[in-house]
Amino acid sequence: MVSEKNVGFTYSLLSEWPINKQNMPKTEVEKEGLKAIAANSGTKPFYAEEELGGTKYFTAVYADVAVAEACTSCHNDHKDSPRDDFKLGEVMGGVVIRIPLDS
Repeated sequence: MVSEKNVGFTYSLLSEWPINKQNMPKTEVEKEGLKAIAANSGTKPFYAEEELGGTKYFTAVYADVAVAEACTSCHNDHKDSPRDDFKLGEVMGGVVIRIPLDS
């Protein structure tokens, strides 16, 4: 999600269990980050550096936690959801933020 005017960072909402398959993790850091935040129940973010397309990035993954019944019921009941057992307070995915380290 980068606008025409480069703001210096990107962000996306990804999940190991996305309803929309384009929201699956693609890089190793995204995969590792989502696993880490799910394993620690979202109690601490995940940080790493990665290189994509010749640019180095600081990448942070923050937990997207089910904070309302609407979150879990929508994902659990959706026909395209790969999971139907989300519970309140559970990590459903993560917000991935990338900041370029190269000038």
